Amino acid sequence: MSALLKPISHNLSLLIARGLLGCFVFLTAMTRFTAGDAIYFNKQLTAINLPDMPWLSAVLGGIQLLVVLALLLPQQKWSQVSLYAYAVLATVPLLMLFTHPVWIDALGGFPAIGAGQGLIKYLAIVAVTLYVASHYGDHYRIKRMATALLAAGIVLVMAWIGAMKFTQIEADGIEGLMSTSPLFSWIYAIFSVLHGSYFIGVIELIAVLGILLASWSRTAYVLGLAVAALTFAATQTFVITLPAYETSLGFPVLTGSGEFIVKDLALLAACIILYARLTTTHVQAE
Repeated sequence: MSALLKPISHNLSLLIARGLLGCFVFLTAMTRFTAGDAIYFNKQLTAINLPDMPWLSAVLGGIQLLVVLALLLPQQKWSQVSLYAYAVLATVPLLMLFTHPVWIDALGGFPAIGAGQGLIKYLAIVAVTLYVASHYGDHYRIKRMATALLAAGIVLVMAWIGAMKFTQIEADGIEGLMSTSPLFSWIYAIFSVLHGSYFIGVIELIAVLGILLASWSRTAYVLGLAVAALTFAATQTFVITLPAYETSLGFPVLTGSGEFIVKDLALLAACIILYARLTTTHVQAE
């Protein structure tokens, strides 16, 4: 297996990760300046009994654009501070798991997750941001913590969403995505909607198992990372095939579904960093 592994340099993995994270941050920043996002954020504030802040969405968009610039110039001290601040800000959606109705009551509530599926992806977003900032800032303790969070973020998403694939609600929910994509629509030619969902769930849980076996099997770990990375890369096709963008403003802007999908760019970045750490000797020694 070792002979088959093609090393990715740590610097190259960071360059790719910065690009992927930057794409996610930029694409979602554009939606922050729309009326729809302003309404969305006010609804979230109302859910926790806070007053309306019609300016909040635009402010967040401005912060995200600053983060994009920081990712382009990560060696700068202000960039590292900006990235750390964004990592802290990105933990807020994770807290919404406890303050907002994101569980599916029809399936018994927690841990049957509905709207919160997009929220749990923020753990990987936090992890990649911390990893980039700590690497360029030579903050090795934070970097070690971020490395653990990278794996945790991937496992959290793949395990939780993968397990949800064994429910009819989730099977029905993903049908619209899967059936429009040439990469996935073939599944429904072989399986029913429910059994197709089972098939995808099994693949996602295989990836989880491989990553969890990292301490015992290098082969299983690489397999798990590869399956996860291919999954996160393939889902990006949904942006075009669904489609998950709209052009009413005169230029393409992601819809809510689009924002959910492009979060996988951060998860893909996490997979690439972890693979590079595995195949780069000097990184393994950190």
